[in-house]
Amino acid sequence: MTRFFYDGQDCESLNGESVLDTLIREGHQVNYSCKKGACKTCLVKHVEGELSTGSQRGLTVNLKKNHYLCACQCKPTPGLKLKSVLAQDLFIPAQIHSKEYVSESVVKLQISSSELLNHSAGQYINLRRFDGLTRSYAVANDPGSELIELHVRRKYNGQFSDWLFNHASIGESLLLQGPWGHCCYSSAYVDDDLTLIASGTGLGPIYGIARDAIKNGHRGEINLYHGARSSSELYQHASLLQLMLEHRNFTYHACLPLSQVEGEQQLSRVQFGDPFDIATAHKPIKEELNSTSRHRVYLCGEPDFVTRGQASAFLNGVPLKRMHVLSFEYKDLRTVPR
Repeated sequence: MTRFFYDGQDCESLNGESVLDTLIREGHQVNYSCKKGACKTCLVKHVEGELSTGSQRGLTVNLKKNHYLCACQCKPTPGLKLKSVLAQDLFIPAQIHSKEYVSESVVKLQISSSELLNHSAGQYINLRRFDGLTRSYAVANDPGSELIELHVRRKYNGQFSDWLFNHASIGESLLLQGPWGHCCYSSAYVDDDLTLIASGTGLGPIYGIARDAIKNGHRGEINLYHGARSSSELYQHASLLQLMLEHRNFTYHACLPLSQVEGEQQLSRVQFGDPFDIATAHKPIKEELNSTSRHRVYLCGEPDFVTRGQASAFLNGVPLKRMHVLSFEYKDLRTVPR
């Protein structure tokens, strides 16, 4: 056991526990979500004592300078002293500016904030509601807008997503933190061939990245693949077909499972099969010596989908440094560990 202090109270950690694990087990009221150091929801402040390696991994220089750390990544050390963070120290006021239902399970939100934020499609923000509940959502629009666009799927037993979908109204007050992440388009990629692959509402940031590339005069090919379980989940189908008509270097591929072949007849230009197989067949990876055009892959969606996509891209010759990923990590609500 290791004794450390949180807001002046003694805490006894068990072997292998993180600070967050101990705080949860001992009943402290602490915000957390992914437990992987990605969402930055469980930030606490370092007061005194030795920090374990990796406690501040992934934080900005400014957050490190101000002694913040991720409780889920920090291993307790003897005598370590930490304190909780006030919401106003890290969050800014925001509100729901608009709300549009784009399918039976997806709502498109636009969020206005009290400060102008330099956000990009493919980053993510943390939203905190009136009771302190906090969740992370991917940004779906480029830096040119004062508003932040989010595509939110109503999830089964999802406390925050169900509230946003069914109950939150235009003008609803929130707190906002971020943006975070680097799964974005850069003008340095203007000659690269881009393969953008999304599942579900991973389409939001992927669609935003495509629009950002086009807006910046992208010269390479752009192929966007959206994997969905049924045609009703292809919620931007018409808009993406229109974008393809307007830009010769942009191609949209709607991908549905092979099991849906017989029942799906209402939409045009739909392909059946695994989006990774379809992507590989349509645009094989070709790394030619001294070529100015390189292949770059963006992946966004559920964790299993992103992990599988990374493996597929790597095995097909894409270096890890040219993969950009945004994985939707969710709070584990199981009462019994897997």
